[in-house]
Amino acid sequence: MLDKVLGSEIAMKIMFHLIHYNEIYPSAVAKDYDLALSSVQKQFARFEEAGILVSKMVGKTRIYMFNKKSKAANKFYDFVKVYYDGLSIKDKEKIFSKRRRPRRPGKPVVGQNED
Repeated sequence: MLDKVLGSEIAMKIMFHLIHYNEIYPSAVAKDYDLALSSVQKQFARFEEAGILVSKMVGKTRIYMFNKKSKAANKFYDFVKVYYDGLSIKDKEKIFSKRRRPRRPGKPVVGQNED
């Protein structure tokens, strides 16, 4: 349903990844969903141009995160988080099965901010 609100499935997938990981790079999203990197990069650029996301360069990689200085971006984050929180643990495990780093033993798959 969130894809209908955002206008594209790629946008929804980007937002879920950002909520889950707090920051992400386009090639990770493209790889996780087997999408064309250029279309993922374009969507990231749209969110950044709208002020929802900000980015920084880490080496040669552009990392994106929510723009915490924008009230609109914070409200947008809260809106997307409602959909993210509505996902079952099974759905989260399916979507985020590829780890970016080792998980602490015994930690459930419910997001980085929730222990």
